[in-house]
Amino acid sequence: MSYESPRVLRLTIEFHVPVGLRKNIRWPRVETALETFTRSVQVLAGEVFPWASEMRVRHEWLYAWHDDQREPVALPATEYNTVDNEK
Repeated sequence: MSYESPRVLRLTIEFHVPVGLRKNIRWPRVETALETFTRSVQVLAGEVFPWASEMRVRHEWLYAWHDDQREPVALPATEYNTVDNEK
């Protein structure tokens, strides 16, 4: 068996500012938070994912002016996504 395919674990974490919060969040504060999270994850990665050789950090600061789908959409139940509690 060949393990030539790249394998990547992607974790996505979103922090939401409450709707209606009037606080002006300055970009330098966001950058500081990003640097802190990056350093923290880098330290943890060696312990919890020791076979990783590198990590990439992506960040976005979004203004979701129109988001009419705030809740996830449920998909139909299948034999692959449903727990059978009768067994």
